[in-house]
Amino acid sequence: MRVYVVIKKGSSIHHCINLPDDLMDPDLEIKIRPLIKVGKISEKLGNFYSKYPDTKPFGKINNPQQWQRDIRAE
Repeated sequence: MRVYVVIKKGSSIHHCINLPDDLMDPDLEIKIRPLIKVGKISEKLGNFYSKYPDTKPFGKINNPQQWQRDIRAE
């Protein structure tokens, strides 16, 4: 992954990045890199259940409504 490093001196980037006043005077190092794609939880769960089809994480819950009440009470 490529990372670009910019050294800010003074208020040279104030017109494009809103910095708090306490960060306007000191020199700063600013790194620019692509965001890491996290993905959707539904896709991750779908992949997990496809890989492990016998997994039943809630299989031991006999009364789902009571289980939800107990979880909320904690």
